[in-house]
Amino acid sequence: MRYHTVITVSSVILCWELVFKGGYIPGLWDIISTFFILLVNPDFLYNLWTSIWRLIIGWSIGMVTGTSIGIVMGTNYHARKLIMPLVSSLFPIPKIALLPLFVVLLGLGEASKITTIFIGAFFPSIITAYSSVLRTPKTYIEAGRACGGHTYMIISKIILPYNLPTIIQGFRTSGSLALTLLVAAEMLGAKYGLGHWIFLTGGEMDFAEMFAGIIWLSIIGLSINWGVDYLRRTVCHWSTLSEGNDIK
Repeated sequence: MRYHTVITVSSVILCWELVFKGGYIPGLWDIISTFFILLVNPDFLYNLWTSIWRLIIGWSIGMVTGTSIGIVMGTNYHARKLIMPLVSSLFPIPKIALLPLFVVLLGLGEASKITTIFIGAFFPSIITAYSSVLRTPKTYIEAGRACGGHTYMIISKIILPYNLPTIIQGFRTSGSLALTLLVAAEMLGAKYGLGHWIFLTGGEMDFAEMFAGIIWLSIIGLSINWGVDYLRRTVCHWSTLSEGNDIK
């Protein structure tokens, strides 16, 4: 309900003012005013837009390719045996550790940063899609085969509709990880972007502008969550997946 949001926001404002008032960290109202001032700052807007399009490109490609491979792994024995050892060995590696390799191979331009974001979204998408497909009840698949369904029909009419809500929910995880890697990549090797802006203003101790950039990261993260929820409700209108099971 709405009063939960009011209580949460009010508590954050009160705690912030009590803890940080008078120190190096600016007050919340100073940060908010700086946030709106930056909305008409061309330099900041360019950094913001650069981060957004990097995220969209890297996340979208990683999400689509990873989900496709995960579905193939879940529905094909040979693909699973061939690909799973590679996924299992590469998935635990912190993806930001691969940025120096991408810089050497792809240069200091956009390709290395977008590839880092792509890798961050790619592996979670594989795992989510693969795990979801494996949870499909065998009775559904056997019923489809008994009705004369071929492989394509079973995948498109049974496996995908059954697992699509969970797969789409997994986009939230891949999007959050992609955003994290975006900021890390921009802090380590970029001339523009929100990560670079936050790193630069923090180094100059301009904390109001630094926190304004962090607020924009939060807005982007919330937009990812809202977008995923909207996509799930729109595409998977049959889904019974709920926000929670409250016990009265």
